[in-house]
Amino acid sequence: MIKPSVVTIILTILFYLVFLFFYLQDVINELMFLCILFIGLVILLLTLIVFRKRRASKRKTSIAIIILFLLFSYEFLLLGYTTPSHLANLYVEPTQAIEDSGIYLLAVNKVTLRNKHDNEEILATQNGDVLTITKLNNRMIYGVKNSQLLLWLHLQKEPIEETEDNVKKYLGQEDEWLDEFFSRKQIGGDSSGLSLVLSGLYKRGDLKNQIPIAVTGAINEKGDVLPVGYMKEKIQIAEKSGIPFMIIPSENAVEVAEIQNELKANVEIFDVSNVEEAIQLINDLNEKQ
Repeated sequence: MIKPSVVTIILTILFYLVFLFFYLQDVINELMFLCILFIGLVILLLTLIVFRKRRASKRKTSIAIIILFLLFSYEFLLLGYTTPSHLANLYVEPTQAIEDSGIYLLAVNKVTLRNKHDNEEILATQNGDVLTITKLNNRMIYGVKNSQLLLWLHLQKEPIEETEDNVKKYLGQEDEWLDEFFSRKQIGGDSSGLSLVLSGLYKRGDLKNQIPIAVTGAINEKGDVLPVGYMKEKIQIAEKSGIPFMIIPSENAVEVAEIQNELKANVEIFDVSNVEEAIQLINDLNEKQ
């Protein structure tokens, strides 16, 4: 037979999960979600006061209050996130970490838009530099909130910090140009990892390259290439800037094939799963030129 306290725990968590589901499905907003949890806490506190002389009821209600309070505290950060309506992804000119390397980094400038007026204003001022506009939802905001909480608790590193560690560990040295790159205020994310490793190999003479190649992909310290986001926008940037070749992570290959079919972009795209494959690919492309 299931103990009453276990039933209480299950019902409390189920109550939370039901309304979390409604929130993630955009049925309710973050304020309504938190209000529901808070109202649940108030009702439980009142119940505790009313049945305080009944030991069994008092124990079960106390357990429910503790669980719901912890869940409410975890979700309280949502108050700091007023859900924007859209995210505009803007063109950024590709750059080389090492001059004349031909290895171009791809970055996307992201601007949150609050309403339709903002949408029209950003489109009017960017002179065609808007690549895509994405409608945001609660699921995206919830992911940002969870990541931020992990960062505050030091359970997760900033993506750019992890990228810096992995690049330096793979290259086995710390160079001035790398320190300068990571000191830039506008740098963020992890998609520059592969391009920086290839740039480092070029700088010390372990890689030769004479053609422009756009490179995107995160890496770990072993040199495995990991998937990244904003592939549609990065393909558009490569084409718009006239870069004929592009290297992407193998784990993005299926997604990119669909995007390439949609865009019909004039960019030849290759996927790699590790740094060694990227080096061999660059060597092969240079031999064909």
